[in-house]
Amino acid sequence: MNYRKPSIRTSRADETMPGQIFETRLAIVGGGKFCKAILEFLFEGGYEKARPHVLGVADMDENAAGMRYARDLGIPTSTDYTQFYEMEDLETILELTRSPDLPESIRRTKPAHVRLIDHFEARTLWDFLQVENAMTRILQRLWQEKGDQAAVISHFERFSRHLMSILKRRNRRSKEIEMELHEHERTLFQIIQGSTIPTFVLNAEHIVTHWNKAMERLTGFPASQVVGTHRQWAPFYGQERHTMADVILDQIDEQEIRKLYGTKWRKSALIEGAYEAEGFFPQLGENGKWCWFTAAPIKAPDGRIIGAIETLWDKTEDRKAEEERERRTRELAALCSIYTALSAPWSIEERTRAALEETRSFMAADSICIFLLDEDYSYHLKFSVGAPESLCRKSHMADENSTLYQVAKNRAITVHENLPDSADGEIRMLGEEGIKSIAYIPISAKEEKVFGVIRIGSKKPRHFNSEEKNVLELIGNRIGVAIENAVLQEKSIKSEEKYRSLFNNDPNPIFILHSDSFRILDTNRRAEAYYGYTRRELIGMYFPDLGGEDHAEIASGLRTVHKKGSILFSKRRHYKKNGKPFFVNINVSPAEYGESDVLIASATDITETVEKETQLIQASKMTTLGVMAAGMAHEINQPLNVIQICADYFLKMVNRGQEIGEDDLKMMANDIVENVQRIAGVIKHVRDFSRQSEVVRTEVNINDPIRDVFKVLGHQLKVHEIDLQTDLAPDLPPIMAQHNRLEQVFINLVTNAIDALDEKFEDPDVRDEKKSLTIRSFLEDTHVVVHVTDNGTGMPEEVKNKIFEPFFTTKKTGTGTGLGVSISYGIVKDYDGTIQIESEPGRGTTFIIKFPAGRKSGDHE
Repeated sequence: MNYRKPSIRTSRADETMPGQIFETRLAIVGGGKFCKAILEFLFEGGYEKARPHVLGVADMDENAAGMRYARDLGIPTSTDYTQFYEMEDLETILELTRSPDLPESIRRTKPAHVRLIDHFEARTLWDFLQVENAMTRILQRLWQEKGDQAAVISHFERFSRHLMSILKRRNRRSKEIEMELHEHERTLFQIIQGSTIPTFVLNAEHIVTHWNKAMERLTGFPASQVVGTHRQWAPFYGQERHTMADVILDQIDEQEIRKLYGTKWRKSALIEGAYEAEGFFPQLGENGKWCWFTAAPIKAPDGRIIGAIETLWDKTEDRKAEEERERRTRELAALCSIYTALSAPWSIEERTRAALEETRSFMAADSICIFLLDEDYSYHLKFSVGAPESLCRKSHMADENSTLYQVAKNRAITVHENLPDSADGEIRMLGEEGIKSIAYIPISAKEEKVFGVIRIGSKKPRHFNSEEKNVLELIGNRIGVAIENAVLQEKSIKSEEKYRSLFNNDPNPIFILHSDSFRILDTNRRAEAYYGYTRRELIGMYFPDLGGEDHAEIASGLRTVHKKGSILFSKRRHYKKNGKPFFVNINVSPAEYGESDVLIASATDITETVEKETQLIQASKMTTLGVMAAGMAHEINQPLNVIQICADYFLKMVNRGQEIGEDDLKMMANDIVENVQRIAGVIKHVRDFSRQSEVVRTEVNINDPIRDVFKVLGHQLKVHEIDLQTDLAPDLPPIMAQHNRLEQVFINLVTNAIDALDEKFEDPDVRDEKKSLTIRSFLEDTHVVVHVTDNGTGMPEEVKNKIFEPFFTTKKTGTGTGLGVSISYGIVKDYDGTIQIESEPGRGTTFIIKFPAGRKSGDHE
């Protein structure tokens, strides 16, 4: 038998073997026991090949076993593995942690030329090294004992046993991994199956692996019909097509997604690679369901997508509620537009036609006609929009048996939702003109006597529900009032004497202004009585000057009257001739005065109301100061303690007859000055806050009153163990408001948040969560916005709907007045702002306050 001595170097064909990696210059990430075992094997275990050059070992734990052993060997260590990236001669990174995410992080950040061996490959490499090293040693011994057959057998058996022990260890590890995977799969199944959210899961082959009970209830499809199949689409669509989970797996581009979901989809803001969408599924339930669904990828440790999970929420009731809100909003907007048109300072013809155009738009009608009762007791066409006037005239029937006369007689709305082909008279003639549905609305006078009928026609059949009939009735009544008022007005203005009588005896001061210069052209006697000027003194005066410091803003608003139709200046300060201020609401509308265009300004004295509101706000401040007493005491006691310590030291040194060092004297004097200033600042802030504030408008940076809140409430937040986070945007434009009143708004919101947080966290079942209060300010388009967010009790819908009502409170009797939020709402509205609420019971509340942004100092129009 011939033997050849084996070479210690591997052949060229072996250069890609795993063992060769240790002949490179490497760094180890993970300095635990596995790291120590490898280092011991390489440096002390008789490793036969060329040892690697280990450039360093990194681990978060400096005292890990491998880290200590590396230092004993003189190998550099670090707690930051990224430092290795700066080594120019680094060739390989050996990752020995058990982290599922670290390998992917290293792959993304390491230099391109550096190879990564993760902990999965490292296990195989470890086994290979031991086998290769054992094989090398045995081959060397066989070479030395090449004539001894028994020795050969012995060495082979020893190598076999060594190999078997490695295989058994690998088998145990594989079994452990298999058991862990099985346990993970069982846990995942329990989590998904126990979830109340409809959920299903697809594997990489688009086969359904999970279909939970909630999904069965939503779709009516049992899991037995879906799991193990590709029929995840069946409950939702009439034919096979992609679900959102299929989209995730196939990684289709956004253009294809738009073909499937139109514009009702978006990328998830929370989960990378996930999508969200909304859709109506007619297959679900009796009448179909609106669902919001989210699909996200399931990834392997190496980043591969190995499945997708999709969840659905039944939004049908929410959608119905939203549609109902939209319908109500649309109705309200239509009514407001119609009422505004009828209240405009135009002729009755112009107002009525404008109101009819608004009605036609709201009802999507093709024609609207108004027939009024004339002196001959017949109904004649007076107004028409939409269809040619000839149609309305031709359709008018003098026959008292016609539908028009019957509606007037019965004083009730009458509708024909789909005109019958066999109709006679007026209905038949309208049908021949293409009209398919008609609604008749009687017009009543104040004495409830019908003096006209509105007829609305559409070329499409339509259903008039009860709400629409109610709206039509309101429209009919309002048009009736407008027409009747117009008739009365026309009669009244025929006589200048009657006009002057009405003008002078109006309970409010009225000014007629030049439409361009805004100088007073005429005024009534009530203005003389209120302002203390004679009529001669008022005529020619620049009207905005009556508002003192508000004159520029009022003048700017007056310039927009002709565009807006009318404008209201609420809670504005005016001054009497003697300089005494009082508050008014000013309503300004365009009108004709003789042959000139003018503005009519009516001022309503609301001084008593404003004073009561101010007193109410001041009372609320006093209540707030009582709540803040502990915080103020804390803010004052701390500097007092410093002053006391300094004073005690001075007295002690004087009594001992010892000199006080110049440095000590200067330092303590500075401490006393600083803490006296601190006390003075607290007292000044409390005095300023408690001072009665007025409804004035100055430029305010909204961050200033927010910061001042925590000068007196900061201690309370600490006592209540509330984590405060503020994110106040710098360089915000100013708003027109009043600092003191805004501070009251934010104090009310913060104290309410404290109460909500305390109430929630009194529950012993609330765990693993901290009290949190966040205040953000930022610029959004042309508004300065503030969010005040807490994770307290939150509010149900019925509380949200009543929260701004005076005296409404959810607190226990004796612990709340129910005025804080109502007062805050009033203050915000005074400064043209809005306040909204987003809240969810058990999750918390966000108050959203918005104010129109002014121009920053230095900005120009």
